[in-house]
Amino acid sequence: MSSRAYLDGFLRPEKDEPVAQDFLSQEYSAPSGHEASENSIWLDFLQGSENALSKLFERYSHKLFNYGKQFTHDTGLINDAIQDVFYQLVRNKHKLGIAQSVKHYLFSCFRRRLLRLLKQHKKLVLDENCGLSGRFQLSVTPDYHWINTKFTIDQKQLLENACNQLPVRQREILALYFFEGLSYAEIADVMEFSQVKSARKLLYRSLDGLSTLLEKHRDILRIFYLFIG
Repeated sequence: MSSRAYLDGFLRPEKDEPVAQDFLSQEYSAPSGHEASENSIWLDFLQGSENALSKLFERYSHKLFNYGKQFTHDTGLINDAIQDVFYQLVRNKHKLGIAQSVKHYLFSCFRRRLLRLLKQHKKLVLDENCGLSGRFQLSVTPDYHWINTKFTIDQKQLLENACNQLPVRQREILALYFFEGLSYAEIADVMEFSQVKSARKLLYRSLDGLSTLLEKHRDILRIFYLFIG
């Protein structure tokens, strides 16, 4: 069986919907479970609840920090970007609407802000053709619970080393899709692709490359494929 055929079995199927230009919308399908709780907190925040703002910060600041660490070790800049995101939330909440995905919105805002800060401090090079050409070192951290419960320390290290041998954009899409659970459309928006299918193609290339790098460690691949998503 080809790697492409094998991957088709576990990648979440989604339609080629256009990339959302505004991921805050007044029209949305009724959420459930975690999303319903998340949207309830978001609505409370829009209505002026400081407790809701605190909950949003507690829920997402460490996730944004972990995402930022993949780009840079400069924790000061990471924290500045996080603070800027939440400052802008408070400042502009009267302009905001219902969030289709709060996580998507925050990750997208944070990534843009962090990359601007890194560029300003000359710690990142942006290439018009390749996009991000700086560093993105994927780190398998305790935040990813299933990683820490299903893999041994040695297996986690092998997985992390293999991921970080991939091109930088491939590392990032693996982090966003598998570890953060974003959809193809959300990833396309966060990573600034013009089409959703571009995100899907990049993910396939990333997994093909990962399969090659871990060819001698099929046990790691089997666990990875079984517990993703």
